[in-house]
Amino acid sequence: MLKGLLGRVNQLDSTIAEAIKAVIGEGISQVQEINPVQLMIMDLIKGGMKQKVPDLDKLRDNDGKFT
Repeated sequence: MLKGLLGRVNQLDSTIAEAIKAVIGEGISQVQEINPVQLMIMDLIKGGMKQKVPDLDKLRDNDGKFT
């Protein structure tokens, strides 16, 4: 039973190695170009990540107190 299990593990190991060799051998040739919608979404995300400094003059009332 243990011998059969070891045989299957070795077979799985060689199958995974062959799959990795196939992927590396072919390279990443089927990469899709970024479409305009993806660019727009990426720009929105980047814009939301920028640190925003609040305008303190707008947060104060006429007496100079924060509202």
